[in-house]
Amino acid sequence: MTIDQVAIIILLGTMFVAYALDRFRVELVALTGLATAFAIGLVPSTALFGGFSSPAVITVVEILLIVSVLARTRAVESFARLIVDRAGGERIALAILCAAAAFVSVFMNNIGALALIFPVALSVCTRLGIAPARMLMPLSFATLMGGMCSLTGTPANLIVNDWKVAQTGGGFGYFAFGSVGGPIAMLGIGWMVIVAPRLFRRFEPDVSAAAGTPGAFVTELRALPGSALVGLSAAAIEQRHALTLHGIVRDGRHVFARRDTMHVEPGDVVLVEGGLDALDAIHRPTGPDERIEAVVTPDSYLVGSRIGALDTLAERGVRVIGIASRRRRIEGGFGDLQIGLGDVLLLAGEREVLREAIVDAGLLALMPQAPAAARPDAFLSVAVFAIGVASTALGLVPPEIAFGGVVLAMALTGSLRLRSGLQDVNWTIVILLACMIPLGMAVEQTGAARVIADAVVGHLPTADPIVVVGATLGFAALLTPFVDNVSVAAVLSPVAAGVATRSGIPIEPLLVAVAIGASLDFLTPFGHHNNAVVMGAAGYRFRDFPKLGLPLLAVNLIVALLGIRVFWI
Repeated sequence: MTIDQVAIIILLGTMFVAYALDRFRVELVALTGLATAFAIGLVPSTALFGGFSSPAVITVVEILLIVSVLARTRAVESFARLIVDRAGGERIALAILCAAAAFVSVFMNNIGALALIFPVALSVCTRLGIAPARMLMPLSFATLMGGMCSLTGTPANLIVNDWKVAQTGGGFGYFAFGSVGGPIAMLGIGWMVIVAPRLFRRFEPDVSAAAGTPGAFVTELRALPGSALVGLSAAAIEQRHALTLHGIVRDGRHVFARRDTMHVEPGDVVLVEGGLDALDAIHRPTGPDERIEAVVTPDSYLVGSRIGALDTLAERGVRVIGIASRRRRIEGGFGDLQIGLGDVLLLAGEREVLREAIVDAGLLALMPQAPAAARPDAFLSVAVFAIGVASTALGLVPPEIAFGGVVLAMALTGSLRLRSGLQDVNWTIVILLACMIPLGMAVEQTGAARVIADAVVGHLPTADPIVVVGATLGFAALLTPFVDNVSVAAVLSPVAAGVATRSGIPIEPLLVAVAIGASLDFLTPFGHHNNAVVMGAAGYRFRDFPKLGLPLLAVNLIVALLGIRVFWI
């Protein structure tokens, strides 16, 4: 191996570890990786920003703009409510919701599909008297499976398509992935409808810690004279009030002492953690303000911000009075806590102001929303989008041109306001995509893809195409629970091209295996944004994901191999 080959493999391995640790913003890791690759000569200056002009990146931006319009029209939500309201029991409602989520995800990005169906799911859970946790994870998985069915269903498919264009001169058809993704989605949803209600039976609506809301919020309370906390030690607070004491601020200074000797005094500001019932028993806020719980999505500008620095919310009279996070390390005061993807915020303020702030901040309210009628321009927006899908599905124009035309039409008709639309775009995924494309090219240009391909093919017991494809599919599925699917597709696509050359297998089945494997993200809450969102919203534990996801992954791998064998080999 050459120095460049070793360098690109080490660099990408380091980036994958950084992604898996989930301690750094993914776009920052991607930008740092790209800058490092340029600095050591792996990516030339002419290709450094080439990712931003890639058809895949342009198409993703266009789809995100279109999704923002469709979400505001409420056309999808209104249609979903119409169908679900006629559903009978839990399993029928779950089947309809998952089918709707998968169908919507065929045409738009996965997080957009989840955001559209999310409020409908909460309303259904309220009507049926069940905990949202019994539906939200299957809903997230359904969006991932639906995204496997089309070219624009997920950015990973667009990256794979770019590699096919580069290798063969022609791309995949718009619904080409559906030959494998369609059966996966149908069988996967059917399996979840049978298993999920039984698997998540422990989630009951009358248990606050598992009623679709987080079990514990971290908040800050002032111990006034006469407060039930005054005079108690940390151990006593935990025993009597089911609260965990994380810190005490006295006279503007943090109190450092052993937990058994640390007592709360009048005037102290205490940082505690506990369920809403336990917190209300100590200090129930008074006044006209309402409280709403809302989960942080990838589109939220709050991601990475400190609670004490949320001036945009404070100016509107909205206060963050609690946070539930899957990160267990708490340092500093309440205002120093950093907001992350999937965290649930407890917000207080006037009702209408709260609702507006939640929408503007890119949050999802964890409460049933009143049904809203579709906007008058809903039909026009959906029709224009359908024309764009049809034009690219029929091969009349490339996706980036078709959806560019849709964006232009929406802007000319007033459905899309470009200034606000661009503000709503999830630039994290755009930057990640634009950075990983030149890094993926570096894997091929340095010869690292050929080296990895030789190692893969050389260690397989046979060169049978189905075995080679199965190894590619399995490797992608192994990586994607810990690394975002964009990075998996960007790195494995050139490897798949190398494997095709080395083994004599057509490149198409190997690229399909990469695309499908990169979307089989069912084992962890941090591999895909949707999983992180529903984990925070429903109060799942980490181990809940492999309980449902591992058998689902096994089913999908079998179906994927059979589908590739029938349609692509």
